[in-house]
This record gives sequence, C-alpha cells and structure tokens, in this order.
Amino acid sequence: MKPLTLEDIVPIEDYVKDRNPFRQRVIDIKKIRRVDLGPRISVVFENRDTMKFQVQEMCRIEHITQPGLIQEELDVYNDLLPIGQAIGATLLIALNSDDNMPEILRSLSGVEEYVYLEGGSLKVHAQAETGRSTEEKTSSVHYLTLTFTHDQVQELAESPDVALAIHHPNYEYRVILSNPTKASLLADLIQDR
Repeated sequence: MKPLTLEDIVPIEDYVKDRNPFRQRVIDIKKIRRVDLGPRISVVFENRDTMKFQVQEMCRIEHITQPGLIQEELDVYNDLLPIGQAIGATLLIALNSDDNMPEILRSLSGVEEYVYLEGGSLKVHAQAETGRSTEEKTSSVHYLTLTFTHDQVQELAESPDVALAIHHPNYEYRVILSNPTKASLLADLIQDR
C-alpha cells in the first residue's frame, strides 16, 4: 500500500470543515474491516483512509501544524500500511473497569503471535510488532502485518470461506469473513500488484 505523504494531509482548518463526512466514511470503512474474535478481541484491517483519519485527528487534537511534526505522525502511522502484497491490522483487547485486568492481560500474553487468516489451503500467519508482550502481561493494542505471496492472494480470492483465527492456548476463536470484508482486503492486495 502506498505510504501517506505530507501532500495527503490537509491543513487543520480545511480538515475541520470536511471532518464529519470524512469521519462517517471512515466509520463505514471500519464497519466492513473490523472483525470481532470472541468476547475480548477485535481486529481492524487498516488502509490509507483509516490511517489518514488517524493522522488528521492527531494533528487536529494536538494542534500539529509544522511539516516536520506532521511527518513524524505520518512515519508512525505509515508503519501500519505495509508495502507490497500485505495488509496491516490493529488487534485490540477489550477491557472494562469490572475486569481483572492484570489477570486477563497475563492470560492473553503472546496472543498477537497466534493470529491467522485461513481458508482451504490458505494460511497466512500475522507478524506482530515485537516488544508488546512479556510472560507477565500483554498490551491491549497490537500491530500486525499479514504478508501474502502471489499464490496466497489467488487462494484468498478463490476460497469461499476465509476466516480470521486466533489459536492461542487461552483464546481460541475463528470467524468467517463477510464477503464485503474479504472483497475489501482483496482490493488492497490487488491494487499493489
């Protein structure tokens, strides 16, 4: 996926004028690209629009206007837009104030290492950003990259039932992707050919 550049980011005053329709468009995109895996975990497959929204929001909230500082934000979020035939995703662990958070985060330690996209002969293992889990606990947010070969893209396109799965010893869930979700991921992968 093509990285975002300074030219993609509009000045705050222009962004604020068009924020509501852009925000709604990103909400609609995320409805398609968000997959809930069991009661605690969801995965959002990121794209240029979701990352542009994040950068624009950070600039708006933090009043970032200097090109160098905007570029720093772009550098952070562009890491979730892998180049080539790959998809970036954010894994989120849901916690609320009634939960025993230390126990939950301990039991899910390393969960980011057990995420797969699978169906038929397709099995793509998500690579996680390192350093977000220890034996004692895990972070509630993880960044993943799923890298595909040409053949795996073809398998994704042809497989009738593609699932997102977690095969962690303490958290085993598998969800078949909806047709709109699968089509959205394929569009990302095909545009980079």
